[in-house]
Amino acid sequence: MLMIPFRNELRELTEIGLIIGGINWMFNLYFSSDWKFLAICLGFNSANSLFFCPWCPISKKEMSNVNKEWSISKQMDCINIYNGHHSVPLFNMIPLDHWIPDELHIMLRITDRLWNLVLHEIQETGYFNDVAREIIVKEMNRIKVNFHFWQEKGCQTWSFTSLMGQDKLKVLQFFDLSTILPPTRARAIRMLWDGFYDLYMDIRNPATNPKTFKRNAKMWLKIFLTPSTGGLYRPNDITPYIHVLVFHIHEFMEKHKKWGLKSFSCAAVENKNHQQVSQFFRKTLRDGGNGANRKSAIVQILEFENRKLHYNINDSQVTPKMIKLQV
Repeated sequence: MLMIPFRNELRELTEIGLIIGGINWMFNLYFSSDWKFLAICLGFNSANSLFFCPWCPISKKEMSNVNKEWSISKQMDCINIYNGHHSVPLFNMIPLDHWIPDELHIMLRITDRLWNLVLHEIQETGYFNDVAREIIVKEMNRIKVNFHFWQEKGCQTWSFTSLMGQDKLKVLQFFDLSTILPPTRARAIRMLWDGFYDLYMDIRNPATNPKTFKRNAKMWLKIFLTPSTGGLYRPNDITPYIHVLVFHIHEFMEKHKKWGLKSFSCAAVENKNHQQVSQFFRKTLRDGGNGANRKSAIVQILEFENRKLHYNINDSQVTPKMIKLQV
């Protein structure tokens, strides 16, 4: 119910506009976020569902057919006739081609996939031992990335450091795959990684030609799916973000070339979130306190931000409090 006035205001801005100084200003609204939040606001399936794409009717059974073309074909006016759309979109006043996938999360999630595929390959060959893990950590140190492996108590699987965006780009660019893979295999995967890095740079470059990007993205997918013995990966290894990269990003580039996709990046929001988590919550979002004193982590963040804004706006002087420490 709280969203109804907000949604009505957004609809009025798009349909009626806003009069300022005798001029009627009309608004074009856009939406950009990570996949999970975008799907929630769109009333759509999660990314691991059979029908996973918010923009086209592809199913996971059809992902192996890389020769078929997919385009942004759904219409917001009749969105619920398509498989996977189970609820009315929260912001159905925004056209579907204005719901833009975040370029940062494209890089983050596809890099995660490429890295996990390499680790899985080492595990499958039986070489994921203490020596291999030590080599990986040393190579990460060489490229100035803080990285560790560890095992949780009572767990047989190995966990490893979750990297931030810039560190993932370092790994994508500079990690020497020949330290953990045979030379031929390392060269093939390095070509794949370099190709994805180039595509990501093209996404961020407003001067990129959409047709050229489409051709390069399709070629990259063919490398990803290199067939025959000793090939790279299978159609089952394609993720929703890879599908969007290959089949839809060039469409968004063409439709929104006036701004460029970098203009819709969520990088600033992600950076703010990282600051909140690492500085205020000591890298956890668990709610604090007990019983009646227990507060939602989100409430604590908002209160913390409000205090900062109050002191900054009013130029208030804060008197330090004395704290006694026992050492």
